[in-house]
Amino acid sequence: MADGESVRVAVRVRPFNQREKDRDSKLCVRMLGPTTTVINPEDGKDKSFTFDFSYWSHDGERMRPDGYNECGGEGMGTDGATYADQKKVFDDLGQGVLNNAYEGYNSCLFAYGQTGAGKSYSMVGYGVNKGIVPISCDEIFKRIEEQKASSPDKYQFQVTIQMLEIYNEQVRDLFSKTNPSGGLKVGSHLFFML
Repeated sequence: MADGESVRVAVRVRPFNQREKDRDSKLCVRMLGPTTTVINPEDGKDKSFTFDFSYWSHDGERMRPDGYNECGGEGMGTDGATYADQKKVFDDLGQGVLNNAYEGYNSCLFAYGQTGAGKSYSMVGYGVNKGIVPISCDEIFKRIEEQKASSPDKYQFQVTIQMLEIYNEQVRDLFSKTNPSGGLKVGSHLFFML
């Protein structure tokens, strides 16, 4: 696998939603490098956590004329964190998954968080702010076309993708129009060799 990686953990702070703005919510997170600090609003005490990546996307973006949100410059956000755009997140997380897939390894990207935390934005994105999944698809098919152009008869390609959602302890296939009542069956397959 690329770079000897196994599991990487990242956290991303999103902007306040309208409800949070209406309630005059106070920011209780700081980021510096891979460290995320959460501040207890009751007593001001803080607790720091270190991840492989801490992405600041709460503020500091600049919208390009085409609508893409990019980093607005140095020093935005708390503790000097700068805005992490979709390309930055893909470059750090998605590209490694893609490289491993190119090398023949099964690859998985898992987004976890409560409803409204920003998982869909990071994974799928909106409009020109494409997330990891559509950027990965673009890159896969671009690479296939390059391979076909250089050696049209040498390679055969098969691409499969699956997107699952676990919600209320039920697994749903996001590419299926219908899912069984109670969600998809989950099980273990044991294989013994003597």
